Amino acid sequence: MMVRYLFILSTIFFFVQVVPAESREVKKKSPKPVSALGNYFVKKEEKNFSLLMEARRFTRGEVIFLKLTPKDKKWINESYKVSWLGKDVILTKRENSMIAFLPISPDTPAGAMTLEIVSKILFVKRGQKQYQIILEPTKFQVIKKNQQIKVDEKFVTKELPKEILDFIQECKNAKETAFAKTSPLQFQKNFKNPLETIYITSKFYVRRDYNNKQGRPHGGVDFRGKTGTPVYAIQDGTVVLAQKTYYEGNFTILDHGNKIFSFYMHQDEIKVKVGDVVKQGQQIGTVGSTGMSTGPHLHLGAKINGVLVDPLSLIALQSISETN
Repeated sequence: MMVRYLFILSTIFFFVQVVPAESREVKKKSPKPVSALGNYFVKKEEKNFSLLMEARRFTRGEVIFLKLTPKDKKWINESYKVSWLGKDVILTKRENSMIAFLPISPDTPAGAMTLEIVSKILFVKRGQKQYQIILEPTKFQVIKKNQQIKVDEKFVTKELPKEILDFIQECKNAKETAFAKTSPLQFQKNFKNPLETIYITSKFYVRRDYNNKQGRPHGGVDFRGKTGTPVYAIQDGTVVLAQKTYYEGNFTILDHGNKIFSFYMHQDEIKVKVGDVVKQGQQIGTVGSTGMSTGPHLHLGAKINGVLVDPLSLIALQSISETN
């Protein structure tokens, strides 16, 4: 597999500029398999540590894998603080390194993004160092008005019976509770696809109209599949939600630790229950068309530290399994 290495000059700041991710429209009649394009790798060698950053693309809606390795092994037990875009990052010790996952919101404006590392051991004089990454703008797909989707009116109207509105609120509360769960990192391997056969029918953050009304950006990726097709966990984790919801249909959320979640919508059947500990590749449900859906498919989503990201950017990461 082709990989791309970006070697950075030895200064306090480094800049990464890459071509925006593709935003071509995917035709329903001719879905294309997921391509195996090379990722970008940033390697930085400092006096006291090395820094590795991997991403499918350094752009909006993606996730960056970070690995910080002190040159002296005994320093791994020292105190470190990393912040990304001004928000503290959850670090996990992995052998002689510290690893983390940095989400880039799809709504982030183009420009400089700051990574800060604080450590009195690594930076004896100043105690901290900042790095900047320049992100190229990404144009997410917009479906033309003449290609709008027709769904049941009950999913787009605000005039609903009280019992339905109450159920929608219950579903919202259940989702918020699930995404608020906290646990240590539960996996050590790279992510995998949720279906055996992968065909994408709708990309991440596509915006389209529903019944002549503007819909919200698509918060995940849709995969084509027949009703009953097995759905697999993309990573080790714990089930924190498994129930019928109004918009998502039969809905499952997996907690992978460190505020990393994957979620699976519109399933025909749910094969797990809240509290189950699942392994990567374990069947957790089947493809269906429940909730706000126009046909059998799997909607796969991912959220990291409260930020929606393209789940394919997690699946594309190659360095999680590496120990050296």
